[in-house]
Amino acid sequence: MTTPSKTTTPPERRLYGNWVASASSGIAGTGTIGTIVLLGGAGLFMVVLLTAGWWPAVFVGLLGVAVFVATTSTARHVARFVGFHAARASGETQWRSGVFSRQSAGTRLPGMLGRLELLEHADPFGTPFAVIRNPHGEAGVWTLVVRCVADGPWMQDQPQVDSWVASYAGFLAGLGQDNAVICAKAITDTAPDPGGKLAMTVEAGRAAQAPSVARQVIDQVVATYPAASSENVTYVEVTYDGRSLSRKGNEAAIMVELSRRVPGLRGRLEAAGGGAVSMVTKPELPALVRAAYDPASQRFIEQAALSGHRHVVEWAEAGPVASQEAWDHLLHDSGKSITWEMIEAPRSSVSERSLTGLLAPSPEFARKRVALIYRPHSPATAASVSESDVDTAVFNADQGRKRVTARARLRVAATERSRDEVASGAGMVRFSVLVTATVPSGPTGDIDQAAASIEGNASAVLMRLRRCYGSQAAGFAATLPVGFVPWLHTVVPDQIRELL
Repeated sequence: MTTPSKTTTPPERRLYGNWVASASSGIAGTGTIGTIVLLGGAGLFMVVLLTAGWWPAVFVGLLGVAVFVATTSTARHVARFVGFHAARASGETQWRSGVFSRQSAGTRLPGMLGRLELLEHADPFGTPFAVIRNPHGEAGVWTLVVRCVADGPWMQDQPQVDSWVASYAGFLAGLGQDNAVICAKAITDTAPDPGGKLAMTVEAGRAAQAPSVARQVIDQVVATYPAASSENVTYVEVTYDGRSLSRKGNEAAIMVELSRRVPGLRGRLEAAGGGAVSMVTKPELPALVRAAYDPASQRFIEQAALSGHRHVVEWAEAGPVASQEAWDHLLHDSGKSITWEMIEAPRSSVSERSLTGLLAPSPEFARKRVALIYRPHSPATAASVSESDVDTAVFNADQGRKRVTARARLRVAATERSRDEVASGAGMVRFSVLVTATVPSGPTGDIDQAAASIEGNASAVLMRLRRCYGSQAAGFAATLPVGFVPWLHTVVPDQIRELL
């Protein structure tokens, strides 16, 4: 008599989705401001027609149409085009530093990055960490940067991966509980190793009196191990409002509040699968920025660091010697970069491995950064936003149509599901994605092939990317771990843009 064998069912992999794009209620997708202009202009046209005649009414009508067009996406594209060419005519799209430039005595950080100030403080355990101060606002904007060298989901049990994802969701929800947080980023920075790093590391740590057998073994390992590998580091930056940290804007009090948050920040990221988690220090941050603007300097920066030099690059020298912004790309020192922005989140649900192709290092790029930008809602704001999203989805789904489209129906269902989850205690975070790909500026760099590779990896998960036309320099800066918050530097106020 044989005993039947028992078969075990592999655990089902979880899927994630239910993203809803922010939108305001309006007729034919015009938004709240566009609808107000359209209805107000029609009413004013009728009043002028009845009181003043046809010609004044036609003038008022044309003026109303012009104002209405100014609230549409077409007007925003035209404004970006005009603004870029005006900036190019005034010389704002190029940057030159060094002894032969006007910036020879100042910083080498271009544009808005030139206002940043790099400071240093210690946590309650005495470990130093870098603090980036942006003088925007009354008390400034302050940023902490954390380095995470994670093992990744490979060779891990699925319950462990699910636990990491849940802990990361808890980390994002916790950001909304802190009223001082205004922005957070998770920047995955990858680059191929030019080779020789293993040999330099071994040589730097070789003992002077090591036995000959040990020397032979180590030399054999260095000779047989692959000469080049890849660098894959994730930087998590959290940006705080100085006024919320200290009502009086006192710098010493702000530093104390930031130091109190450092242990908890590191602990939550370790629980979320961050691997080896450490705070980025003041000497390390300029080297990161310098390697982004000048990929060819990465090898020399590593050699200097392994030789024991702590301050390899000063903050004033972190930027490029020269950069030139074009309509669809950015030239900087030894690199040429393109930055994309996400205009539509993945339409289908994704797993924790769906973005592997977009995040993984590739020999096609001298450097690649994928930045997930988070803007957390407070619990009170999340409740009102979730209710508003449902009202907007229902209003836009049925505007005199004979039937509701399938996509509108799915949007209504998604907003209702989010509203129920927020009511149950879940957090809500607005997010976006920026991708920067850098290739060598010489003949070895194929920017067209790099662009095709990025756009193909994004389309594999049904995520739509668009180049940051006319704002490549700002997009490049937004993917650096330097505390650059995009919506703090826009011409149109954030509250008005949400109603367009």
